[in-house]
Amino acid sequence: MRRLLLSCIAVLSLIAPACGELLDPAAAVVNGKKITVEQISAELDRFERSPEFDRLAEQGDAQELKRQVEQQILSQEIRRAVLEPKADEVGIEVTDEDVQERLEQVKADFPNEGAFAETLKEQGLTLDQLEGFLRDNILEEQLRTEITKDAGPTDEELQAHYDENIADFQETEAQHILVDDKALAARLARQLKAAPRNQIDDLFARLAERYSTDEGSAATGGELGYFKPGDFVPPFEKAADALEIGEISDPVRSEFGFHVIRVTDRRVAEFGDVVEDIRSEIGAGAEDEAWDSFVEEAYSEADVKVNPRYGEFDEETLQVVDPTAEDVPGAEEGGAPAPTPSGGPAPTEP
Repeated sequence: MRRLLLSCIAVLSLIAPACGELLDPAAAVVNGKKITVEQISAELDRFERSPEFDRLAEQGDAQELKRQVEQQILSQEIRRAVLEPKADEVGIEVTDEDVQERLEQVKADFPNEGAFAETLKEQGLTLDQLEGFLRDNILEEQLRTEITKDAGPTDEELQAHYDENIADFQETEAQHILVDDKALAARLARQLKAAPRNQIDDLFARLAERYSTDEGSAATGGELGYFKPGDFVPPFEKAADALEIGEISDPVRSEFGFHVIRVTDRRVAEFGDVVEDIRSEIGAGAEDEAWDSFVEEAYSEADVKVNPRYGEFDEETLQVVDPTAEDVPGAEEGGAPAPTPSGGPAPTEP
């Protein structure tokens, strides 16, 4: 009897932990910590009660929509669980003040608090959820900045790019008169070309103020300031490039109408004035590569495991997705279909 009792105790000691897990099953495990089924279900239930769910469900299969939303929610929770410890390691902390400042920026896009609250309701979001998303965004922005701070080009590489592409940094100063009628543009061009050189400044300004349909530049005598390649439409830039300083163009047609152009100066932008533009242009790829590599390694170290009830974790997209036929044993021979979220209890561990 005593031996039987000891055997029962031993069996119970093995069963008890499993029973505990069943009471709180995992949707995923990240860094050894659970994201619970209850947590994902609560988020999904909230969205199902929203007008946005009803709107999307009318466009297709409601069950498939629930499946996709469920996977999106879990994917977001996994990303949070992967990146938050990494942010802690480098001392990044997102404060409540940071979140409130970003929230105010979001609210600024709405006419009033009522419109903001109504949009949250329509999307099936609570204010706490939105603040959580904003916190995630800020944390990821700050973490990316920290991780990629040394990934960009060196000062020598920036200078070399400037020297090798000096033509890209040539700036032209010009003024123009924009009209809808070609005959009027031709008449204005003839009048300007015939004017004495010392009177052209004043005459161009008066004609621009009177006739130009470009209200922004008309108010300043047609002045456009300095521009660089790519700032204006190609027909305008091509015509301006062909002019000598002080020369008046014939009518130039663009999608906006007919231009009479006068080039007033040319210069090459100083390296110091464009260095940040160059850094953004040639450094973006290096920063993206450094960030992507960091995120991939962080996910790998986190040892993400997903409950098959929700699908599988795709290491390329870093999303929870449905298994393909190749992932399901026997599926290619007409065997068992890929698992779906409907029916059946979730396993205790993914």
